[in-house]
Amino acid sequence: MSGNGVPDTGTVPAYVPPAPKALGFPANLARLVKNNLGIIPQAAYEQPLVMTDSFPKLAFITGPEFVETVLKRKAGDFPKGRLQNETLEPLFGNAMISSEGHDWKWQRAITAPLFRHEELLRYVPVMRQSAEDQIAAWKAEGGTGFRAINRDMFRVAFSVISRTMLEGGADDVIKVIETGHAAYFGHVNWWILYKMLGLPGWLPRPGGAVMRLQEKKIHEAVTSLVRSRKADAETGDDLLARLVRGRDPETGEGMSDERLVNNIIAFLVAGYDTTALALSWALYLLSLNPLWVERARAEVNRVAGDSPIGPEHLNDLKVVEQIINETLRLYPTAPIVVRDILEDADFGGTIVPKGTIGLVPIYAIHRHRSFWQEPNRFDPARFDPETGTKPNRYQFLPFGAGPRICLGAAFTMIEAKVILATFLREARFELKPGYMAEPVGQMFLTMREDIPMRVSWV
Repeated sequence: MSGNGVPDTGTVPAYVPPAPKALGFPANLARLVKNNLGIIPQAAYEQPLVMTDSFPKLAFITGPEFVETVLKRKAGDFPKGRLQNETLEPLFGNAMISSEGHDWKWQRAITAPLFRHEELLRYVPVMRQSAEDQIAAWKAEGGTGFRAINRDMFRVAFSVISRTMLEGGADDVIKVIETGHAAYFGHVNWWILYKMLGLPGWLPRPGGAVMRLQEKKIHEAVTSLVRSRKADAETGDDLLARLVRGRDPETGEGMSDERLVNNIIAFLVAGYDTTALALSWALYLLSLNPLWVERARAEVNRVAGDSPIGPEHLNDLKVVEQIINETLRLYPTAPIVVRDILEDADFGGTIVPKGTIGLVPIYAIHRHRSFWQEPNRFDPARFDPETGTKPNRYQFLPFGAGPRICLGAAFTMIEAKVILATFLREARFELKPGYMAEPVGQMFLTMREDIPMRVSWV
């Protein structure tokens, strides 16, 4: 029994799909608005391919060989396409995250060098310092009550992303994004529904005014940042500097101010969301499984002792990495990937007709009964290389796969390891009795309510 009265069984509450079969219109659409995980039918957790018959036609692609076809082997035949890009466009505009083809390739080529392994190791001290600053803040507050630990994780992740990707930080911008983040994404499923139905953006919708207001505030804040720093960016080496100096190899043109702004927004929002949510879910899962807390804490003390967590410790933090991987399996930050099916596609003899919306439900793939034993059980040992149970590349997709795999995947893993190791060595995290997290699919996989935890000291 754990300290908060939760049995140490290694299990977590599973999100149970609401229906035993592929739903159709309007049931799918009603569930989409509430929680986009709700449109994933039970069969998608058991079969390699599931299709709906009614409008809009959906194909849930979960078989590893089919997923590889869509995301890698024939990625050009299954573009990110209209639905996902139109969903992202109001906030991210023509940034890399919402671009296709050549437009995407040259932007990625500019930013990719920032995420080389040797470059990322230079950021470890900043990551550690951000974690230590949060520990100091907890101690300074001196409270013994429960707090929204997920909000703390967003602040830590914001600190890291702004001070590594933007030299000198961007506190004003971070505050605007932090303030408007929940308000924006809390209504995003209505926007996804409108795009799925092909409805015009000007048509009134629930939360539309809130989203437009936050879009305006975020764009204004980042525009001000870009204008104030653009002149000095020619000699810098952070994200903004690389974007300013970048040139389209075919036209020789640099990025417009609008494109610079859009890319900075995309990196800040997506970059901090991934780590913040991973850390939030990890602390939640560990609070339910205290034996893994003790294993991880013992490893950190053995590997680093009293020394600050540094690049030299990362390879030996194996249990910490297994915990993060298992967290991302159960709660992948991007729960559903969308691809256009432009022509009739053959999946193992089953024809998926053109015009069908292709969905790669990573949340369901990570809990698929065909290739995970006890899929809803929290067991980081699944990722222990000595157990011989390493999953197939297309069974574990926390950062996607293929040419559009998340550029910041290695950044996120290093950051999460450094921060989690620093936290576990110093602090204990107690979940409020009776709280049970409900994962909610929006643009990212968040929680229905804040995660209440009490922080104390080891």
